[in-house]
Amino acid sequence: MQALSTFDSTSRASSSSCRSLLAPLLLLLLAGCQDDFCEGGTCTCPEGGSCEFECEAPPCHVACEGDNGACSGDCANGECSCGPGSNCQFGCLSPPCHVACEGAECEGVCANGECSCAQGSECVFSCDTGPCHVLCDGDNDRCDGQCQNGACTCGPDSTCSFECLDQNCTFSCAAGAACIAKCPTGVPGEQGCAFTACAAGEVTLCPDGETQVCGTTCPPPDEEQDAE
Repeated sequence: MQALSTFDSTSRASSSSCRSLLAPLLLLLLAGCQDDFCEGGTCTCPEGGSCEFECEAPPCHVACEGDNGACSGDCANGECSCGPGSNCQFGCLSPPCHVACEGAECEGVCANGECSCAQGSECVFSCDTGPCHVLCDGDNDRCDGQCQNGACTCGPDSTCSFECLDQNCTFSCAAGAACIAKCPTGVPGEQGCAFTACAAGEVTLCPDGETQVCGTTCPPPDEEQDAE
């Protein structure tokens, strides 16, 4: 079954780019510029390539191997991975969807799965269908994510902003991390929307009534609240 159909190594901008490549190795990697990199429901973007994949039917898996200036695609009953030094964007067509990011910048959608942000990566995750878990390994200048019926974990020396979409989430904030956790549908600090671990010590409940912080200060009111 052909699950993913479109490879875009700048070929959508100009199909002649495939013919004009001079390096034999690149010619081997990019020849065809369509389905050559998809097999058995898995599409792989070779190191250094730029890719855009389309999912026709589950299961769909996307693997961006590394140093990909742009790599995007949809998971469906599958996994999407972003290799080191890559910029990735992943959607989810049908759960479960799991996202693993090692790239420099990575955006992904979880559904009945886990989104993970490797050490040193910058990540933004959303949740389509719970349960959704977010794992930020550490040294993440930015790791934002939505949890639902799951856990959000912020690793050491990271900056994390989490949101609980239901009333069944837990948050964990490691040493040196700055964590913000929002509970728009629940009561922050109570069971179902609370920090189970805060290495900095005390968790602070913010004046807005839906935010709690660990290792940092409460965020300022947004412009709309200021106007009111």
